[in-house]
Amino acid sequence: MDPAGFQAGTGWAIKPQGACKGDVCVPLPSSVRRPDGRLDVTGLAERLGMGLVADEAHGVWALGPESAVTGRALTTAQAPPLELPRLDGTPFRLDSLRGQKVVLVAWASWCGCREDLRLWSALREQLHPRGLEVVTVALDTGGPDAARPWIEKAGGSHPALIDIRHELGAKFGVVNVPNGLWIDEDGIIVRPAEPAWIEDPHASSETAARSLDELPPDHRDVRAEIGKMTIDPAVYPAMIRDWVANGRASRYALEPHEVLDRARPRDAAVSRAAARFELGEYVHRAGDHTAAVAHWREAHRLQPDNWTYKRQAWNLADPESVRTIDAYGTGWLDDVRALGAENYYPEIQP
Repeated sequence: MDPAGFQAGTGWAIKPQGACKGDVCVPLPSSVRRPDGRLDVTGLAERLGMGLVADEAHGVWALGPESAVTGRALTTAQAPPLELPRLDGTPFRLDSLRGQKVVLVAWASWCGCREDLRLWSALREQLHPRGLEVVTVALDTGGPDAARPWIEKAGGSHPALIDIRHELGAKFGVVNVPNGLWIDEDGIIVRPAEPAWIEDPHASSETAARSLDELPPDHRDVRAEIGKMTIDPAVYPAMIRDWVANGRASRYALEPHEVLDRARPRDAAVSRAAARFELGEYVHRAGDHTAAVAHWREAHRLQPDNWTYKRQAWNLADPESVRTIDAYGTGWLDDVRALGAENYYPEIQP
């Protein structure tokens, strides 16, 4: 492919010194650059540790994110390029917010955290005059139709974006929702992806207002598992307020090396999982859901701790079920019990 297309899709610019992202450059063998100016993606994928996966039946390839540079979801603390559509399809570029603090919030229509959007909108209205912008991103392969009811219900004037391909996973290391990450005025990540509760999940879902006796047995079990999760909804908003008030002096604003150290590990298998998920998303939208299931099963196998991959696939198969989905042999309730509900959301580190 051409260098401009490779950079747009991956964030890696091809320069004389090699493949570069932020202040990191990886030397490349001369064979990567073809005489006609195009790039040998196979050679690049091998050098950068990018999973390269084909769907021969549909004649399409997918390229996962790099894994061989830092071994983490982030190669640099410089925020990668991100352009996603709003509900009406108009594109929005994350770097258009330079000069403001940004909290990027990942949610989904298949997560009870969809009820939190109204609170993120309220927090943004309070803190926007002091230089903060909130950007909510729906990780929804179902697209605008899936996310629209919740975005419109919450209202608000902040950017509300749709991430059909789950780019936040490949670019920022998001593996569950709700997750948040912070980007400063210069486009530098000062906190990587981490749980971002702004309301108690015991109170934010539709089932919370109903007594246990009113709930189906499976949903009683779900509520019991949620009750075991260690979540304090007061922590994350307080951290944000401290950052807005104190900027780089905030105890919660991390240095670049700390951001990289805290970013999730990423190896070759995780990169291939991202490529598999994207192939599944592509063929699903093309109308071949059976092929999508095969790709998504493989993504789950390669990265079993990526709950956005799992929950998205489960939701498209049977949005009402919390039990094992036949097509995948896995399901939310059984998988959470196997993991231990207390481990579902890692504890936020100051």
